[in-house]
Amino acid sequence: MDFFDEVVNPDLDEVSALMRANWAPPCWVYERDLLAMHIMRPTADPAMAVGLRAKSGELASYLAFVPMRLRIHGRIYKAVFASFFTVSGSFRRHRLSDRQQGLMVDRARDRGYEVYTAITVAGTPANQTVARAFGARGLAVRAAYNFRYLAGAGDIVSARLGPSDTGHVRRYAPSDEGAGFVLLSAAARAPLAHVVEREDVDFTLRGRPRVKTYVYESDGRVTGLMSVSLLPVLSGRVGLNTYVEALALGRLEPEARTAFVDTVLRLVLAEGAQAVMVPDTGCSDLEAFRRRGFRAAPRKFRLLLAPLRADVTDLPEAVDGFCLDVF
Repeated sequence: MDFFDEVVNPDLDEVSALMRANWAPPCWVYERDLLAMHIMRPTADPAMAVGLRAKSGELASYLAFVPMRLRIHGRIYKAVFASFFTVSGSFRRHRLSDRQQGLMVDRARDRGYEVYTAITVAGTPANQTVARAFGARGLAVRAAYNFRYLAGAGDIVSARLGPSDTGHVRRYAPSDEGAGFVLLSAAARAPLAHVVEREDVDFTLRGRPRVKTYVYESDGRVTGLMSVSLLPVLSGRVGLNTYVEALALGRLEPEARTAFVDTVLRLVLAEGAQAVMVPDTGCSDLEAFRRRGFRAAPRKFRLLLAPLRADVTDLPEAVDGFCLDVF
């Protein structure tokens, strides 16, 4: 019989190897620096990233709960976002999926968190695993929002781009931190949204590896923001995709909005990205992307929402959109 020990915040190279060996392509390749983007940000808590290690020394499973303040219909909760759930195929007969989920739910409850969120692929076993973990504790999980990514193939998008607006678009600088906080806070106004924390802004927009942030500046004021990351993708071979991490376009007129998006897309495609992905979650107006050939990707996703305590009774069954910066 195999036994497993809990390991708090295991080495991220080891976690990356576990994911790469067990995730089915196409998937992003989460190397150490990509994992650290979420797990090691200033307001995160590495103690909420836990694995199970077999007696052989092999990391058998892993799950991270990323803390955040979550606003749902105007009320703010102490919440976690569950991500990077992985179980080694070598140990699946041991029901580690249920054990790992239950371990982290209890850990979050013990630490006073009120609400759980996660994003899962529709129809996968992870949905049932999460439901069992909460059901065993007398709590119910709801699928609060269904969505897809918008995907733009590089050759299609590049053929539809308008001229670049180099007079107004530039890279984000440390002096833009205040404007970035205001823009991100204003953009996170969906019915369910994370509360933007000031201490995370510069790390989110500038300090993370692989991330580039661009701003739209007019008359000395920063009025638009777009942050992207260039991610390796495993799909037969390792390629590159661009993922839109943050988007704040609400203060731009339609013409400036289109010019800003076109300029950033041209820059990221020039770096070798084969496709660009943006989550269609109801958080941002994505018409500028649709006009450039972005279409809904086939894979369907669900936003899961659940109370972590029995006295949290006012969560909605569904929301009309959400804004989270963790996927």
